[in-house]
Amino acid sequence: MARLPDPRPSFSPEAQEIYDRLAAKRGRIDGMYLSLLNDPELTHQVGALGTYLRFEGALPDDMRELTILWLARRLKAAYEWVKHVPYARKAGIPEEVLEAIRTGREPAGLRSDLQLALQVADCVLEKRSLPAPLQDSLAAAVGLAGVVELVVLCGFYEMIAGVIFAFDVPLPEGEGEPF
Repeated sequence: MARLPDPRPSFSPEAQEIYDRLAAKRGRIDGMYLSLLNDPELTHQVGALGTYLRFEGALPDDMRELTILWLARRLKAAYEWVKHVPYARKAGIPEEVLEAIRTGREPAGLRSDLQLALQVADCVLEKRSLPAPLQDSLAAAVGLAGVVELVVLCGFYEMIAGVIFAFDVPLPEGEGEPF
């Protein structure tokens, strides 16, 4: 088992400051960020990008959260799934869409921009170039900067899934395996 130790008992003042900053934005810090906090400076850098993508970026909330859940399901990253389902609900993603994705089916009735976002996520996961019509269509909806942000979001959550798997990050307490 590769689970990392809880670094909180030996936090330096700098690590405590990083932890407090993350907790202020996200509420509770557990799992993945606790694992990363074994390297506080790296956590600071990863956390800064994560904060930007989740709280300061230009993508609509529903597009961001739907894409994160799509990635979580495709990667079988249960931790990401259970952490983001509440945010997806808050962003207005219907339960039938969440259930379709959770069970590995294509969700029906999505707006065209959300369908495009999932196609972009598939390209990123499959390490394929975005077809020009896909890029152009999504850029018409969210701008070219939004397309870039979406691609980075996909790579970020793929990286987070790698951390979760490598260090056996457990699901939050009380959560069951969703897939």
